[in-house]
Amino acid sequence: MLDEYVQQWSAIQTVRAAGLGLEDIFMTFLALAGDADELEVEGYFSGIMMLPAPQRDLLAQAVNELLDSTGSTADGAHYSDQYSASLSGHSDYLRPLTLSPDRYDFSASPVGDHSTSSGTVAFSAAHATDPFGCDPHLNDVEFRRLHALYESRLLESGAEERFDRITRQARDHFGVSSASITLITEDLQVIKSVVGSLGQDLPRNLSLCARTIEQDRTLVIADASTDPEWRDHPLVAGRPGVRFYAGHPVCTAGGWRIGALCLMDDRSRTFTENDAQALRYLAAQVQMQM
Repeated sequence: MLDEYVQQWSAIQTVRAAGLGLEDIFMTFLALAGDADELEVEGYFSGIMMLPAPQRDLLAQAVNELLDSTGSTADGAHYSDQYSASLSGHSDYLRPLTLSPDRYDFSASPVGDHSTSSGTVAFSAAHATDPFGCDPHLNDVEFRRLHALYESRLLESGAEERFDRITRQARDHFGVSSASITLITEDLQVIKSVVGSLGQDLPRNLSLCARTIEQDRTLVIADASTDPEWRDHPLVAGRPGVRFYAGHPVCTAGGWRIGALCLMDDRSRTFTENDAQALRYLAAQVQMQM
């Protein structure tokens, strides 16, 4: 049985390498009798949610059928077990997978026509140096998270319309004072995109988004002024007087939480499960742009 996250990673890498569109994948998936909805499929390919094995296998089949129909040479998407792969008609195109210390990587040449290759690159906190300048004395998980952030090059590219469009959509949809996309470095919150007056670069120890990336779910603070955990926070007790916050982590394709899509307001608010689902959807849109 293939680890579910390895299978998901394989599918994401195949889709990116082949340049497949989610709409085409979803329509092919439906034709194969898949029953996940479009939001769930988008969340799966953005790395923010997991699906049951039968649905993952149908998505792998949809991706592989599109590879065949488009003539792509990208490596095929993997199935949850060898039996499912053998029934798929695409098993000859699947490159064996192995888990390296830093990431999932392809370990051998494929059989068949799908022939892209990838070399193994392993990083460890024990290394004395790092090409991106990460402090080697950090704990191993944080070292790798920071490496994924710097490898994304998002810190170098400044404001970009592709992200600004999503923050505008978030602010307008929720009617909040500000919406922003943040990136969390070793010691800073860096604003990648912001609409409104409340988002700003901050020391990491003051960042609400830094708390958001500590978990794989949405962080919601309905009224920070009455919440014992948050009422004395400098951003709440002082200027700008944040009252409401909701943030969802944004991840790399490898699953590293490098930042957050967040909402802030100077008024307390309720936040329903439908609201949380909408925020997750927008976070998925951010990840698709990364």
